[in-house]
Amino acid sequence: MTLPPPSLAPPLSQASRPALPRHPPLAACMAAIRHPALYKNFMVHIFVMLPAAMLMCWIGLRVDAALGLAPLLTAAQRVPLGLGLIGVGGLWVWYVYGFLFLAGGGSPGSHVDGGPTTMVDTGPYTAIRHPSVLGKLAGVTGLGITFGSTAFLVAFVPILVVYSVITNRLLQERFCDQRFGERYARYRTRVPMLVPRPAGLARWARGEPALPDEAPPIAATAHPPGIWGELRWYLLGLGLLVGTFSLIWALVG
Repeated sequence: MTLPPPSLAPPLSQASRPALPRHPPLAACMAAIRHPALYKNFMVHIFVMLPAAMLMCWIGLRVDAALGLAPLLTAAQRVPLGLGLIGVGGLWVWYVYGFLFLAGGGSPGSHVDGGPTTMVDTGPYTAIRHPSVLGKLAGVTGLGITFGSTAFLVAFVPILVVYSVITNRLLQERFCDQRFGERYARYRTRVPMLVPRPAGLARWARGEPALPDEAPPIAATAHPPGIWGELRWYLLGLGLLVGTFSLIWALVG
């Protein structure tokens, strides 16, 4: 997959903008949802992901029926468990998006306001590079449990995880490489993408950044050209996933 390189405006000096909090508190992170840049980002993700995930769950049920697979849990067990995972995942994404917005000076989506303008390596981002993915994974898993689709949980969810890893590396991290340069490259070598290490969790508990040796770089606040490119590639990827799952249904049906 070849992507056009983003064009960035000249970086701002440290003195040209107010300092951002490196450790925003929980209450402030949750309250940040009131900002248009953040709730618009949530609305875009819900519009893009929720219908696609529900459609894939429905296809998973059809695959279950074709293969004679029974739900892993009873209805009385899976509904509260599934809804609980959806709720926990949603709250976690809410928190980490608020943290990134306050500490990074921009919403998680470059298609909304151009993305963060300061590199964030504190809080949950000192333990893993993409903490929001864990919340999304919990929500999607909860959706599959609620629907009661074994095929979705056993086969489709791992494919969604691989899809998330690929898109984060090729889209989001590529953009961060362009914006924050060598420091982000060093951050990437020290902090894992999705599975935290004990050292990272300990840094988070102590309130330490992943790279304490210098101040985080600041990039331009202006929108880079082609900011809808990220959303376009996400839509294309989700379309391919739905098409792949539909093909599996056709083959086993």
